[in-house]
Amino acid sequence: MDESQHEILDLAQVYALDAVDDQQRREIDIAVQSAPPDVRLEFDTTVRGVHETMAAQSASTAVEPPAHLLGRILDALPGTAASPAPIALDEVRARKRRRLVAALSAAAAVVVLAVGGITVAQQLQSEDGQPVPAQILAADDVRTAVAPIAGGGSATVVYSKDVDAGVLVMNDVPPPAPGSVYQMWLLGPSHEPVSAGIMEADDVSPSTTAVVNDIDQSTELGFSVEPPGGSTQPTGDIFATVNLT
Repeated sequence: MDESQHEILDLAQVYALDAVDDQQRREIDIAVQSAPPDVRLEFDTTVRGVHETMAAQSASTAVEPPAHLLGRILDALPGTAASPAPIALDEVRARKRRRLVAALSAAAAVVVLAVGGITVAQQLQSEDGQPVPAQILAADDVRTAVAPIAGGGSATVVYSKDVDAGVLVMNDVPPPAPGSVYQMWLLGPSHEPVSAGIMEADDVSPSTTAVVNDIDQSTELGFSVEPPGGSTQPTGDIFATVNLT
């Protein structure tokens, strides 16, 4: 996938958040329509994942990502030019964007993952109080990756190596079989697989959201089926991977 196709996929978040004006939306639609089928599929899956996540959650705190994100991506698309002011200067649109970004942040505000047999709650905020999903969306290197899941559904990761974290959204993935769990693994050529948490059957819903931390040294997020409580290393096949490069 070339850089221009990556840029189109990076637009999926702001498109799904309705953080664009009518002209920008038309330009994005044209770019997506002319993209290869796999890029169109990833774009549509990402937009759907964001919409489903926002629909399932509510927000109480608004966070405004910097205006440079949309302009940087639009400038990189052939035949498009970013409008520097519509989001930052139009107060009605700015309020709408803050509400929508806050909804995405709230979708992953508290995630319960079982790690090494111990259930832990992750409060997805940094030391300065800014929600991690908002930091990811605002990062200069924000990227989106989508992969199909064996057995049905897909996994989307919106991630930033600078933030060292990603937001995972799983859509229409069937729960693990009785007596087993899904385990996530951070994979990379420089280290052994590192557990990123497990998901039991009750944790997997039509739209499942989680934050994965410490991704900066990893090239993929993998999934395997493991015994209850998880494993220290994969005992089953890695049945799906999401690229993190």
